[in-house]
Order: sequence, then C-alpha cells, then structure tokens
Amino acid sequence: MSDESQLQVRPKDSDSSLSLWRASSGLIARGLRDAAVLTEPPPLEPADPLSEIRRLAEEGDADAQYDLGDEYHDSGDLAEAAEWLRRADEQGHAGAENYLGALYCYGEGVTRDFTEAAKWFRKAAEQGYDLAQRNLGDAYNDGEGVPQDYAEAAGWFRMAAEQGDTDAQYKLGIAFGIGKGVPQDYAEAARWFRTAAKQGNTDHPDAAFVQYKLGLACQTGRGVPRDRDEAARWFRKAAEQGHADAQYNLGDACYYGHGVPQDYAEAVGWYHKAAEQEHVRGQHDLGYVYYYGQGVPQDYAEAVKWYRKAAEQGHAPAQQALGNAYYNGHGVPQDYAGAVTWYRKVAEQNHADAQFRLGYAYSHGRGVPQDYAEAVRWYSKAAGQGHAAGQNNLGTAYYCGQGVAQDCAEAVRWFGRAAERGNADAQLSLGYANYHGKGVPQDYAEAVSWFSKCASAGNAAGQYALGLAHYYGHGIAPDYVQAHMWVDLAASGSAGNDQKTYSSARETVAANMTPEQIAEARRLAQAWKPEPGQ
Repeated sequence: MSDESQLQVRPKDSDSSLSLWRASSGLIARGLRDAAVLTEPPPLEPADPLSEIRRLAEEGDADAQYDLGDEYHDSGDLAEAAEWLRRADEQGHAGAENYLGALYCYGEGVTRDFTEAAKWFRKAAEQGYDLAQRNLGDAYNDGEGVPQDYAEAAGWFRMAAEQGDTDAQYKLGIAFGIGKGVPQDYAEAARWFRTAAKQGNTDHPDAAFVQYKLGLACQTGRGVPRDRDEAARWFRKAAEQGHADAQYNLGDACYYGHGVPQDYAEAVGWYHKAAEQEHVRGQHDLGYVYYYGQGVPQDYAEAVKWYRKAAEQGHAPAQQALGNAYYNGHGVPQDYAGAVTWYRKVAEQNHADAQFRLGYAYSHGRGVPQDYAEAVRWYSKAAGQGHAAGQNNLGTAYYCGQGVAQDCAEAVRWFGRAAERGNADAQLSLGYANYHGKGVPQDYAEAVSWFSKCASAGNAAGQYALGLAHYYGHGIAPDYVQAHMWVDLAASGSAGNDQKTYSSARETVAANMTPEQIAEARRLAQAWKPEPGQ
C-alpha cells in the first residue's frame, strides 16, 4: 500500500486490523478483476448485422419483415426487398403495402406498373395509413394507374391531411384555392395552408410555397380577413427559405410600408435576392429603384443592367423602361433607334403607352423615318385602349390632317375623350375648338370651361388662353385683374418664345389697369396653387 492508502485507512479500536484487511483485500480483488479484463479477448462482432432482424422476420414478425425489406432496399438488393415486403403484406402490414406501391411506382425491383402501384396504395390507405392516402390522392390527381378524378384525389388528400401529413395539407389547400375536385373556397384553402405552415416543417419541400400562398391570402383578403401584417410575416418566413416570389412580395411590402415599416433599403435587398433567382418582376423593380435612387444611390447603368435582364425575358414594363433609357440616354448612349426597337416589342404586346411612344417616334422621326400615317396607326391603337395622350395626339392628327384626312369633328371627339381623363393638352385643344367653332358650334362659354380646367392644372398655355378670355370678355365677364393674374402665371411658368409672348400680353393687360388692380393681380398670382387632383 502506498502512504496515501495508509492515511485513508484509519484503524478504530479492536477492529482496526479487520478494517485494514478489508480495505487491502478489496484493492487486491479489484486489481485481479482489472487484470482479468485486460487478458480477456474482445467480444466477436456478429457475422451478420441483420441477424437479429432476420431471425425475427423468419419467425413471422411483420415489423421485422418490413425493416428487413427496407434494409435490402437501402443496400441495393431491390428484388430481395420486395420479397420481404410481400411477406409483411401477407400479415396486413400497411407500411409494407405502401412501400410496395412505391416500388411499383418507380420500377424498383419490380416492373414499373402504375396500376399495381395504385392497388398497393389503396390497400394501405384503406387501413388509414396517411402516406398511402396521400400517394393514392396523387395517383387520382395525375391519373396514374387509376382514372383521373380530382374529387377522389381531394378525398384522399383530406384523409391524410387530417392525420397531419403536411404535403397532403398543402395539396388540399391548393385544391380549395383553385376549385379542383372541391368547390373553390379561399377560407378553406387558407385554413389548410395555415395548418401546414404552423407545423413548422421547414424541411418539407413545399413549406415555403405554403407560407407564400398563405401570405397572398392574407394580403388580398381571399378566404381570410385581410391583414397586411400577417401577410408580411408569412412572406418573410418563405423568403428566408429562398422562395423568390415571397422575396419579391416582401420587397414590395417594405417598399410601400405594407405590414412593415417603409424601408427602401430593405426593399432593395429583397428585390435583389429575387432578381438573382431570375425573378422577372424583381429584376424590373430592382432596375426601377436604381433608376430613381430609392434605397440605393441613383445609378442609371445598374438600372439598365437589371431592366435588360427582365426585358430579355419578355417583361413588357422592363422593355418599356429600357426603351426610355435609350430614348433619354440614361445608362446607355442616347439611341432613338434602340429605343424604338424596345418600344416596338412592347407595343406588339398591346401595351398602350408603348404604342403611344412608337406613334410619337413616327410622328417626329425619332429613330424611324418621318411617317404620319404610321404614327396615326399606333396612336389609334393606344387611343382605343383609353390612353389619354394617345387620344389627344390622334385628335391632333385629325385636326391638322396629318397621316389622315382632316376631320375636325373626329378630332373633337378624341379631344373630348382625353380631356375627360384629365389630359391638359386635350382640354386646351378642346377649348380652342369651341372658341373657334372648329368641329363644334362656336361656344365661348364652353371654351372658357375647358381653358379653366387646363389652367387649374398649371398648364401655361391654358392659363394664357383663360387670361385672354377674361381680358376680352369672351364667354365670361371682362376682368382685368383675373386676366393679369392668369397671364402672369403663364409667363412665370414658361420659357423661350412662349415666355416672351405671355409677358407681352401681360404688359398689354397692365396698360389698362390701375396700380391697385395690378397689385391685387400679383397678390392673387403669388397665392395661387394648382387644384388638388389636377
């Protein structure tokens, strides 16, 4: 014994020698046991790691037969896997029946046979096995091995969904969302999407999509109360898993402040993630924020890069934006022909603004030969879709007889349509048509009504026309103060020759006014503001 051992054994009275012996003999016995362990050979590994499972399987244990079949499947011996799964099936093992259905579905160890697969899925499904119920639903949904029957598919999906199968819950939600095999019911669709999403199974391949769809339901109020906060939360869950549509929608939520604080910088981040996954609207909107410097420094070249990516995917708004960039020389050298190329792509998709711009290019010879008839053709297409500027320019073509036979009455008809839509140029033109009696009977009062609408929008030419009407008392009582105010506003809001014309008219009006009237007119001009909505 070591000194330390002696110190630990403290003899007491007459039992001291016994205590010491017990301590010593215990140490000796332990040493002998340790030595024996060291000299024993290591236990032999079983020759067959599946021996215990095999023994139970051969004795007729259905679970063991299933497990043995699964082990053979994983090791690549598919024929042997099928054999053991059949033995489990003979005892009604639902898991084995579903497994056999999968083998027939994929042709693993057996000849591929969808009809046989559906037969096995049904055997397991009728025992309440949720995976088999979902698989049988898939078979009916796709018409594989059974006649295609969406109602039957939805019925099996429901059975599996009610047992907690997230894939079945998702598929049942889709069925209700689009009315496939069940009546369309957004509330029921949202309920199943929510049920699937709340299980938190983010490893499920459809989890992000379910969360995205639930976000859409909350955003639009289709089937659930409209709730932008809730929509943003579901979009974020899906976006963080890399779902491109959810990333884009979350970017929009951040851009507009819908359900989250407005934050252009965060919006840019989500647009970028979506754009990098070739999300076409994400690419367009990323181009937009770079073009206007929202959340990032303004960068026309970067804007053009993203516009081009979306445009090359056929996205009409991006093609239009790229055409504008070429037209204005923003991010690329100014190139009217290049602009026309992109405008034409969009115009041929029946996009009204592109049709108008293409008409304008032909009308002014920008990037194409000067061609009024072609201009009228494109203006007509835009005007027919209610494009106010297209309607106004088509009216001008008829009024001047450019590209079409002169027809003032037809011109007035198009001016009227555009004017009702708030187009200030059309309001001015309609005012002059009534003032001069071209296309309509002369009517100063009607002219003044349209001049007033135009002037109230801040249009300098309209303000000048209204000022002259007040000066001459045409369609309205003569009023030099009002005349001076409107002509003064026109002069202040224009440049070049127009400004010279308007300034000269202001001096003509002032020559007929007292100093007090001029001061009042100037005060009114300084206090004037465009009418809201004009």
